[in-house]
Order: sequence, then C-alpha cells, then structure tokens
Amino acid sequence: MKKTNIMLLAICTSLSLVIGTSTAKAEDFSKKEDYYIKLCSSSRLTTKNKKVCQEFNSYLKKKNANLKKDIKETQQDLKNTKNDINEVSDKIDTLNSQISSKEKEINYLLKSIKNIENNIKKKEETMRTRLYTMQTYYNSNTFIDFIFGSSSFTDFFSRINSINDITSYEKELVDELTNQKKELNKQKTSLQDAKEALQAQKNANKELQAKLISLEKEQQQEILKAQKESKEITKQQKEVDDALTEMMNSISQGDSGGSAVQGNQGNAAVGYKVATQALSKIGAPYHWGAAGPSMFDCSGLVSWAHKTAGVNVGRTTANGYAHSGKAISASQLQAGDIVAFRRQGSSRYHHIGIYIGNGIVVHASGEGSTCLGNHVSRGHVVKRTPLSDFSKYNKAYRRLY
Repeated sequence: MKKTNIMLLAICTSLSLVIGTSTAKAEDFSKKEDYYIKLCSSSRLTTKNKKVCQEFNSYLKKKNANLKKDIKETQQDLKNTKNDINEVSDKIDTLNSQISSKEKEINYLLKSIKNIENNIKKKEETMRTRLYTMQTYYNSNTFIDFIFGSSSFTDFFSRINSINDITSYEKELVDELTNQKKELNKQKTSLQDAKEALQAQKNANKELQAKLISLEKEQQQEILKAQKESKEITKQQKEVDDALTEMMNSISQGDSGGSAVQGNQGNAAVGYKVATQALSKIGAPYHWGAAGPSMFDCSGLVSWAHKTAGVNVGRTTANGYAHSGKAISASQLQAGDIVAFRRQGSSRYHHIGIYIGNGIVVHASGEGSTCLGNHVSRGHVVKRTPLSDFSKYNKAYRRLY
C-alpha cells in the first residue's frame, strides 16, 4: 500500500509539469470582489463556476503580486504626505478600507486552500483505490512496474497510453489531481503575497496614526498658543484704548488752528511738505487701523503724510514710529517731525502726531479700537492741538525724513 502511494504521488508530480489548465472566459473582477469571494467560497461549485473561480483566483494572484511591487511606492508616498491633518486622516480611512478588503481576501484564500486540499485528498483516495483494484486483478506488480520502469517522461506517457486497462476515467482523475495541485500552489503563493501586502498596509497605517497623533498634538499646542497670544493682544489693546481714552479726554475736542512753519535744519523742505500733507486732512474722521485717504488713526496719518510727501516710512504703530528714524530734542523740533506720547509708568507709546511749528501738532484723535469713524461730533478727527495739552505725558521726538 505504501509503495502504491509513492507511485501515485510520482504520477501526479510528473504530470503537473506538463498538463495545463483550461482557461475560462475572462471576467471583470475588480469591482465585484466581494461577490466572487462569496461565490467561490462554496465547496460545491458548478463546472461553469469552477472555471470562473479559477480565473478569479488568478486575478487575485496577479493583483497581490503587483501589490508587492507597490509597497515601496506606498512607503515613499507616506514620506511625501504633507503635515495636514485632513490629508493624513483621509489616507488612514483609505488604508483601513484596504486592510478590511485584504483581510476578507485572505480569509477567502484560506478557505479556498482548505477546500482544494480536501478535494485532492478525496481524489487521491479514489485513485489509490482504482490502482489497487487493478493491481489485485492482475495479481502481481507487473502493471505498476511496467509504468514506472520507463526511462523518460516521453516513455512514461507512452506506456500509460499503451495499456488499454488505463481508462479515460483514470486519466481524467489524474488531470483533475494535477490541476488541483497546481491551483493549490497558486493559491498558497497568492496567500503569501496577500499577507505581505496586508502587513505593509498595517505598517503604513501605524505610521500614519503616529503622524496624526503628532499633528493633533501640534495643532492643540498652536491653539493654546493662539489663545494665549489672543489674551495678550486683548490685554495690550485694552491698555492702548484706556490710554487713548484718557488722553483724548484731557485735551480740547476742537481744532486749535495754525499753519505749518518751515524749519531750517537738515532737509527742512521735505519736513514742511510732510506737515502740509497732514494739515490737508484736518477734519477727516478717526478710524482705528485706517491709513487714508479719507479716514485715519494716529499712526495711519503719519504713514500717509510721509508717503504722499515722498518719504517711505512703511506702516507701523505709534510705538514703532517712536523708535524709528533719528532721535531729536524738543529744541530741535521743526515742521514734519513727529512727537510720540505715552502715559507715566507705561513702557509703550500709544499716540503720535506731526509737528507743524509754533508748539502745535496735527494728529488723528480718537479713543482706539472702538472708534470706527463714528464719533466725529466728539472731536475724534484729524485736528491741531497745542503740545501744552499733553504736558502730563512722556514724549519722544523723532525725524523720519
């Protein structure tokens, strides 16, 4: 019996090298994988479905072999993923879907392999019984010895064909066994490739999950930082608004009058032009953050007057201009110079004006961020005010031209 089993395996192994499988008509499996997995998982298939399932298995084998080649591209794609939470989340969702599909596929392949192995076992039992019966009929090993005494594969098949007692049934059985074993090897290869692809997808997903956690942590830190900065800005803005409100309430609401007087130091003509440009906007409404040409805040008027006079000083705050250009003394003031103001004990300058001569500054007067061109009647406009009205405030004198 043992010798018979060895002979049977030799027949199947030899034939598997030369006998091919029939090819079923090509099907489009790419969009109906779940359907074919369910269909081909059955252990009882019609002849037609068997052929279709063989094609489906070939499709899976080819797909998984291609996936192995795509692993490096997937890893490179992960490296190129931008630090964007939405993009990373989308990639994670895509990978989770792919992992779920691949796990279904692997479960199908495992079941398919088990079914094939069971079929092979049944056919081998049938073949073994047939050969044993024939050997008993001859009452000797002559039949088996004759077949396996061949010197080559060509002689092997020639001897099989020369024996009339080898019926078409046995030949079909051998063919089926050969095809089943080839299908088994194909399924095992496909399974191995699918497992490698699944592992690559899981590794990629793990990397993306770590990246997402890191990005979410960075985002939270940015939010906390922004909230902190927002509170600081709110605190600073309140300080500015309080200082400007106090300042505006301590000076006259109306315009004191006065014309620009050209000085005689440095480029006095340019300074005079700056002063006259500022004077041309007397009565324009105060609007927080505005830099002309119809509404202004204090630093906006300084920026606009210098720019229209041909001097580029950029756009900054009263505190920024208070530290720009050239520092001068009160005795050096001439038309076009700037004067910045701050409260006693404060480190920041909150207000600024343009000197026009005779102890007068022209400035956009308002109470800060709450004034948006809506308090003209309260004197929140561009106007002229004597420096003496600002006697209780610290001052900085600068020349920007």
